[in-house]
Amino acid sequence: MNKKLTRGLAAVVAACGIGAASVVAAAPAQADAPADLALLGGVDCSFGKPGVPWKDAWSMHRWMVVKNIGGTTMPGVTLQEINGPTLNVGDLKPGETSKPIETTWFGCFPSSIAGYTWGANAEPIMNNYGFWWNLRKVDQPAKP
Repeated sequence: MNKKLTRGLAAVVAACGIGAASVVAAAPAQADAPADLALLGGVDCSFGKPGVPWKDAWSMHRWMVVKNIGGTTMPGVTLQEINGPTLNVGDLKPGETSKPIETTWFGCFPSSIAGYTWGANAEPIMNNYGFWWNLRKVDQPAKP
């Protein structure tokens, strides 16, 4: 009985030691924050510079990019506009931004851009999609 208790206690101590060593050994690998992709974009209208003919004065610019806001490189990044082009970005390093998917038109009229992005590794997906438009709600003034 005494031998069984001693061997059991030794097994528990060994298991605790192995577990503690694996946590200590894994700490440096977990020091970097994982990759995290964020989709950014917008629809902007602008009026031309003085001297530009009136018919060419207004322009609208739709754009969308993906940025790695995490701490490690994300491989295999793709940017997709809904009902539009796909941009294969490749590897995206921390803090790096992709080339944009963009369109510029003469005139300024209601428009939008929507899309999503993904990479080869698992990451938080709540900021991987977006929708932007150039309309804003204008409330009717309050009546006295």
